[in-house]
Amino acid sequence: MYFSQKIRSKFSWIVATLFFFGVVLSLGVARDGETIMDQNLAGRLECSDPGWSNSNYFTNDNTGCPDVIEVIIRPTFINEKNSELVSRIISLPSGLYGTANANSGYTTSSFNLDVDGINLSRQSNFQGVVTQGITNRSKMTTKNNLFFYPFDKYSGDMSFQAVDGLNKSTVPIVFTAYSDKIQGWNLSLDEGKIRGEKVENKTVFASGVSKVDWKLSRSGIVYFSVLILVALMLIALFSVFFLTRSVLAGKRPPSMNLLLWISTILFAILQVRISFPGNPPIGILLDYVVVFPVLSSLLFLGIVNILSWIRRADWDLENEPKIA
Repeated sequence: MYFSQKIRSKFSWIVATLFFFGVVLSLGVARDGETIMDQNLAGRLECSDPGWSNSNYFTNDNTGCPDVIEVIIRPTFINEKNSELVSRIISLPSGLYGTANANSGYTTSSFNLDVDGINLSRQSNFQGVVTQGITNRSKMTTKNNLFFYPFDKYSGDMSFQAVDGLNKSTVPIVFTAYSDKIQGWNLSLDEGKIRGEKVENKTVFASGVSKVDWKLSRSGIVYFSVLILVALMLIALFSVFFLTRSVLAGKRPPSMNLLLWISTILFAILQVRISFPGNPPIGILLDYVVVFPVLSSLLFLGIVNILSWIRRADWDLENEPKIA
């Protein structure tokens, strides 16, 4: 009795310790996605900064702002099925081109903003109208693709060009990105390899096409979730393995309840696989190294238990013929 109480006491401590480390691990690793960006992309354009009044983009008009177009990039979600980063693009005129508000702008001189994603989009802003945003779909690269889930990483870029609506000349652009979180993803944005002129906290792209590069990776909470689900699969496999070994060693009798339990686990593994965050398609690396081997092993162990149950000799002892 003392030994049994001792085992129960140790078991309680083990469970409490595992629970504690599980909480610490989840708090340290299981973090949701975040959006980080280059310093020049953070913060809105401030006309009051002294650097603008001394730059080539300031004409000392009544607004007191430089003659540029501030392009707002607001990532919204990841379309995994079509491998796209979907963002909301808003153009805010400044200086001679108009006045910027919180989420839109009023145009005093017409201009067009071309955004190159999957399909070239043009935002036409005529004189005397409020600027409207557009939805841009930027294609992911296939480098280090979904096969390596959840360690898959992607990259891409968005191209921009602003053109004056009257003389068709290039209009200077500055970029601002919002740090909106995309659930399950870490997103980083930077201004790419095209060099512009640094003015205060912004980079001005005065001619040609400018680009914003982006990179994507799964967040810590996805890694942690997949780890837990893979651990569940392996625990289920080892549980069935040790029970089957006990049956074959004669320490436990084969039974219909055990067969039903194994069948339930077999179908439960399929449901666990569907529960992977993002629901990746069949054929990823984890399927070949974990899911398929676990399913095959469980199927084999189920067949072993079926044969053991069929060969069981004590299933109908009451009706066996009596030996004289």
